[in-house]
Amino acid sequence: MNDELFSPTIRDQAPPAKRPWRPESIVYPAFFGGPLAAATLGVLNGRRLALPVQQLLLIAGAGLVGFAGRVVVALSVDGTSAIRLAGTIGGIGVWLVVLAFQRRAFRVAVLRGVEAKSLIVPGLLAAVGLGLSEAMILAVVR
Repeated sequence: MNDELFSPTIRDQAPPAKRPWRPESIVYPAFFGGPLAAATLGVLNGRRLALPVQQLLLIAGAGLVGFAGRVVVALSVDGTSAIRLAGTIGGIGVWLVVLAFQRRAFRVAVLRGVEAKSLIVPGLLAAVGLGLSEAMILAVVR
């Protein structure tokens, strides 16, 4: 009998070399660090989850689009509140892309017994480092 009900849903695959982060946890660096922080962590986590290269490129592209949107806002307004808000919105937008691609792969990894790794140190480094990098680029552009 060739029924889908009897076919395995989780394929045999080697466990990831590095433990992945929870895709939901990337929201914090995305909120505070902006789109580049979210995209960087998303691509790194995508590699840990062995996502296809096309999905990794889409995550990176979403980060660049989010940052470009922030630059456009910086060039079109005078205050800094709108620029910060654009960074937060862009970061959350990139996180939603990351979540769309990684949620299923992470769930499969968890079902295989892989435990999530803590994102505290890499998340802080990405939020602070890439957030400052975005701020310096925006200062030069303005």
